[in-house]
Amino acid sequence: MDGPDAAAPGAAPGLLPGGGSRPRRPVLVLAALAATVSVVFLAFMLAATQGTFVPQVVDLYLVCQYARAIVEGHPFRYNPGELPSTGATSLLYTVGLALPQALGIRGEGLIAFAIVAGACFYAASVLLARTVALRLAGPREGILAGLLVALGGPVVWSFFYGSDIALFLFLALWLLERWLASADAGVPLWTAPGVLLALARPEGLPIALALALAWTLSSDRAAEPGVVPRRQRLWIWLPVVAGIAVLVLYRALTGAWLGTSGADKSLFASYGFNQGLALSTEYGVDLVRGLLLGFYPSQVPIGLGRGWASLFLPPLLLPAIAATAVLPPRALRRGVTAWLLTAAAVFALVTPNVFLGSQFQRYVLWAFPGLLALGAAGLGLVTTAAIRDAQRERAAFRMVAVLWVGLAALSTLRFGTLYGEMAGDVYRRDVAAAQWIRRNVPPGTRMANLATSVEYLTGHHNLNLHGVTTPAFFGDHAAEREADAFEGLRRLPPAERPAFLITSVSAQDRFPVMRELVSGPALFRTASFADEIEIYRMRYELLEGGSEPGSPETLASIGGLTEVDRLNVCDSQQEAAHDYSFVSSAGAAPLWGTPRIDTYPESKVAIADGGRAILGRERFRIAARPGRELLMVLRTAPAIDASLLQASGPRRVGVEFPDGAFTVTVDDRPMGRATFRTRPGWNEVVIRITGDFVRRERPRLELAGRYASFQYWFFQ
Repeated sequence: MDGPDAAAPGAAPGLLPGGGSRPRRPVLVLAALAATVSVVFLAFMLAATQGTFVPQVVDLYLVCQYARAIVEGHPFRYNPGELPSTGATSLLYTVGLALPQALGIRGEGLIAFAIVAGACFYAASVLLARTVALRLAGPREGILAGLLVALGGPVVWSFFYGSDIALFLFLALWLLERWLASADAGVPLWTAPGVLLALARPEGLPIALALALAWTLSSDRAAEPGVVPRRQRLWIWLPVVAGIAVLVLYRALTGAWLGTSGADKSLFASYGFNQGLALSTEYGVDLVRGLLLGFYPSQVPIGLGRGWASLFLPPLLLPAIAATAVLPPRALRRGVTAWLLTAAAVFALVTPNVFLGSQFQRYVLWAFPGLLALGAAGLGLVTTAAIRDAQRERAAFRMVAVLWVGLAALSTLRFGTLYGEMAGDVYRRDVAAAQWIRRNVPPGTRMANLATSVEYLTGHHNLNLHGVTTPAFFGDHAAEREADAFEGLRRLPPAERPAFLITSVSAQDRFPVMRELVSGPALFRTASFADEIEIYRMRYELLEGGSEPGSPETLASIGGLTEVDRLNVCDSQQEAAHDYSFVSSAGAAPLWGTPRIDTYPESKVAIADGGRAILGRERFRIAARPGRELLMVLRTAPAIDASLLQASGPRRVGVEFPDGAFTVTVDDRPMGRATFRTRPGWNEVVIRITGDFVRRERPRLELAGRYASFQYWFFQ
């Protein structure tokens, strides 16, 4: 090829009627279109928010809080004085927002900066898409590629929604453009965007790894005897090193490889293999059938996030994309093929995610601008190869191109209005809650949060009960949110407990125990006409009891003995300290824990405790004195509501244990079987483990059977 502006052999110029009358300055035309779309989107937002810059997703406020922490000198600490956390997924984007924060662009100004930066990434991506198609096909295909990205519907929405996705979309498209330039020139020009992509999001590492392997395994990258020079070999692995460095940093800071916001997102971990596979394959079919081959009606949701499924890519774009892996010159064919295989592999990697489908399929949207550019190039390559008559070929290309652009324009207009609607929801809901907090709550006040991330706007001390930013709640299970939140609050020292709870109507309906932790009616409730945010004062009477055995029979049994250890089931920190694991399922569906409120028959005092229905086994290690008899006390109950996640939706199922039974194994040595009949209220079961079974200071116990498990105490 002579250069990116050289038309492919046989390609006919001109997208518009009139044969060769293509625009003389396509870059200016595309830039003007991108500017127009940007103004339209921002106008819809500002009209819905009374002139206030508001993100579409409140995660941006969370990232801004981390950016402010960098400027204030406590990086990775969401609140001053806390342990490090990495709830902001993108290291590069967070550092990028810290720069304007340091320059005094703060509050709503920083939100405006992030949104305008997304608009700049969008405009640059429109021009990059043109360059990609120019390199593969010709000028008219370049114009079409720019138009498709400029009018990309949810792609445009993603550039403007105010978080790290805009940066990641731009970097992914830049990487594709440089990757194809590298394939054309035989020189690794792609490593700089590769490094930035690996620093931008966790998905950047597998992308960098796949491309580095593809480049290394290619046989014709060097002019000399088929061996890539040493310096070049090291250079192409730099993006992989950058991605690994981020993981190592996160691991060193928090103990989690993928960041605290990425913990426990696995679909298989929460839903089990069968249900996870069912959801993943269904999503994959929907993605290929609807998002790559055409479009769904707007009423059709896709994925667990129920992402609105309007036009994503033009109809029959997939065959055009495939053509770019077959028809260009050999080096470019191989480059496109490597890119498409990489995209497919990353799609498969991120699909088994409990948030699949969220925010208009944001976990796969990173590849869509590149796919649009490849499809535009492929259309020209297909028509040129299939139709020998130049006039008919131009007519066929123009007809399909006009159809694609027309549908894209309609989709973009709809997403512009949707952009305004969603901004209005955030303004009436999250921003309104932040304004109330700022007026009525002193800065620094501890507030527990189940609903939003507006602390950047308020200055209060946030305790995120989902375990994303607050170290005290790390290790929580996505399927056990209520039990984990309850146990985490109970674990906090009284002086550190939050005075207020920020929650939502749906959360209070879904989590009965949280209703018991608030005092009186809501102090504030939004009027957003959606899932309203509510703010309550908190009360902690329910957390005060239940930390000790309560049955008279148990107290008599442990008289004179010393407690050597305890394990509170559903307390993530205690479970981690005891190397705790469990297997419990109804068929192939895992059963997850919930809190239960009940009384001991003798006291009539309500006690709440998180626990699990065990239809399987538990394993854990405890502290003990070798050679001495060990008394194990288990708090159990005649019934528990287990959390069950299925493809049809989450639900609670009642599991009853009128008779409980389990076998006890100590360090893989079977000790015996215990059976017991439960009575109404809290029950306790006492098991004596003889000294000859306690051979180590950290013996591993396994209980296998059918019973409810809430808390263990160990005495010697």
